[in-house]
Amino acid sequence: MTNSLQNITSSSVNKTLEIARQEYQYNYTHIPPVAMVDKLPPQEQPSSQWSFLLAGSIRLLFINTLIANRGNHGDQGTRDDVVKYIFEVISKEKISTKIRVIAKIGKILIQLLIEGVSKDFHEIDDLLFSLINKDDLSIFRDILERAVKLLMAGQAEGHATSLKDYEKLFAYEKLFPEKGGIPSIANTFEEDEVFAYMRVGGYNPLMIERVSTLDERFPVTNTQYQEVMGSDDSLEVAGAEGRLYLADYKIVAGALNGTFPQHQKQIYAPLALFAVPKGSDPKRQLRPVAIQCGQTPGADNPILTPNSSRYAWLFAKTVVEIVDANFHEAVSHLGRTHLFVGAFILPTHRQLPQEHCLSVLLRPHFEGTLLINKGAHEMLIASRGAVDSLLSSTIDNSRVLAVLGLQSYGFNGAMLPKQLQQRGVDDPNLLPVYPYRDDALLVWDAIHQWVSDYLNIYYTSDEKVQADEQLQAWAAEAMAFDGGRVPDFGEDGGIKTLEYLIDAVTLIIFTASAQHAAVNFPQKDIMSYAPAVPLAGYLPSSILQGEVSEEDYLNLLPPLEQAQMQLIMLYLLGSVYYTKLGEYPIKHFTDSRVKALLEKFQANLTQVEATIEKRNLNRRGYRYLLPSQIPQSINI
Repeated sequence: MTNSLQNITSSSVNKTLEIARQEYQYNYTHIPPVAMVDKLPPQEQPSSQWSFLLAGSIRLLFINTLIANRGNHGDQGTRDDVVKYIFEVISKEKISTKIRVIAKIGKILIQLLIEGVSKDFHEIDDLLFSLINKDDLSIFRDILERAVKLLMAGQAEGHATSLKDYEKLFAYEKLFPEKGGIPSIANTFEEDEVFAYMRVGGYNPLMIERVSTLDERFPVTNTQYQEVMGSDDSLEVAGAEGRLYLADYKIVAGALNGTFPQHQKQIYAPLALFAVPKGSDPKRQLRPVAIQCGQTPGADNPILTPNSSRYAWLFAKTVVEIVDANFHEAVSHLGRTHLFVGAFILPTHRQLPQEHCLSVLLRPHFEGTLLINKGAHEMLIASRGAVDSLLSSTIDNSRVLAVLGLQSYGFNGAMLPKQLQQRGVDDPNLLPVYPYRDDALLVWDAIHQWVSDYLNIYYTSDEKVQADEQLQAWAAEAMAFDGGRVPDFGEDGGIKTLEYLIDAVTLIIFTASAQHAAVNFPQKDIMSYAPAVPLAGYLPSSILQGEVSEEDYLNLLPPLEQAQMQLIMLYLLGSVYYTKLGEYPIKHFTDSRVKALLEKFQANLTQVEATIEKRNLNRRGYRYLLPSQIPQSINI
């Protein structure tokens, strides 16, 4: 009887896995040669809750764009303006046609709002075609085209005449209600202290590396150093004491300048030197020392310092932000979170039954990732898409940069403690103020403890790990060239020890939750304001050979129509907080032994939150790694 039951169970598992293997197929052409899903399986469609959160952000951006481009003429807040806009959109249709089409669209909206979209957005497509005949559908498309045209009518274009022009793009106070409608970075981004802080607590706090000396590419003199850091310090002493830090963007050297949609854009490969002042004060902050806007020294790439003319130095700092933003979007964000995690989702579905302990643990951390990755390759990083429009380089170069960033990010070296150690930024005595490092380690440790507690229930020895054929098949597929293609994963072709399994699963969960939060959500607060973080440059750095004027600086920044698109895209991508780290679906874990361990994990996260909030009382606020602000998965 027992053998018969086991055979039935085994047969059921095998059948389920075979269906999963048919649904979760690999594709290597979306972003060659990265492993992505070929066709989105039906169960990967978004939840209604996620859709409503996204719709809420779209609503804010719609009103902001409407008021910024058409003005606020109403006497009842924005309601009159919205009503007027809608009337203009539909006013050219015959009354009978308007009523019929609007009524049918209204029914679709009711379907969305009341019943939700529980399984597949295609059901809305089916409803649309069942309710609207071909003539109506043509009218609907005409209405949509007219709506977009009217929304963008009056849009500011061309280069700004002052920074105030960029502030006018933030026309709806509810975008940033606690900050008067404009992100606070708009008031501080020109400060050297803020520029340096971006390297340790900004949108891409992952670039600086400790150096003892500078090579021939970046011949900063001791005189230049002392003019910034004081005569009681020196370049040699700072290097010997571990106080020099370099941001080197040589990975983008040779990239092609983009031109889409109509402007000549510029990509640069700067070097930026930072230093920590002498002393033992635990509040010593990183300071910018020098910037060279290219990899080759000489007249074409002069070394700029805080003592250079105001707009030359601001121009140089902006060049660093431009390239940092390009690296952030392609590598830190897309490559090393979205695509990094995506490579494990297919093996999990294809090799692990749903009831397998690792599958149970991982699947909530994969929710929405395949969907958002599919949207990325179809819209954001497609030719003539948002990335092509907004970033400095060509879309092909941006794709290559994402792949290079991912392939150079070996799995075993990507563990957070190792990453910090490799860059020489792990010692708080040498680099006292590094909010990303300090908060990320707290979250890493909490996740590591949870994963360790959980997996120790099911694996009591290394031999148990080695004997789990499904686990080994999962690891093999993640490594395989015709599988996940994860570089530097595993131990000699498999998983040999429980310790390694715990570290590996910790990295996957940390990347899907905390690491993505750290690089995603600053897009709204920091990167939506184009002068602070331009996604592209619009003047060559060769202009630094002469005097740099305010006009030169403003012409370096994105034209206003580009800045508005940057606002829309990055605000949207950085505003959806769906799910929360540590809060798994009710009754997700059916094993009674897990309950107490999960409560322990949640208590640890509560303590992490309290520690970070306390830290923020004594430092420039850093909130991106508060556990309450970290979603479980990459779903936006």
